[in-house]
Amino acid sequence: MSDYIGTCPYCEGTTYADSVDVGVGFVQCGPYHCENCGASEIGPELDDWCYKDREGKNIYTTGKRRYWSWLRKGKGGKSRSREDYSKRVLRYDAPFTNEELESGFYRGRISPYANTVNGQLVNHIEAKEAYRQGLLDEKQFL
Repeated sequence: MSDYIGTCPYCEGTTYADSVDVGVGFVQCGPYHCENCGASEIGPELDDWCYKDREGKNIYTTGKRRYWSWLRKGKGGKSRSREDYSKRVLRYDAPFTNEELESGFYRGRISPYANTVNGQLVNHIEAKEAYRQGLLDEKQFL
């Protein structure tokens, strides 16, 4: 097991993310989390609070799309664009502060998708054992 390391946007402390060895490398399997101030990375739950169109795709505000030159046809890539995720249209009742949306981290709380036992963040090994014993917290989605 190896931990990814980053910097906390609130206290400038060190953040860690749990990762697992999948044979060809390591894959992040938990949110970045700061042990100093309790900040936790906002994960896929952000998509749950976006407005969707009839096909179920996120609605974005109008703006320029980014095009990556190396993705153009004839250069070995597909012709596609990447959406600017900062332009998502969130519902009015989204439980994120502007500060959290700008930083990408919850301030002082843990992502609801993270593995926890008694409200404490655990790595994938501890989560698997807690699951076997029935101690893993049930996910409380916002």
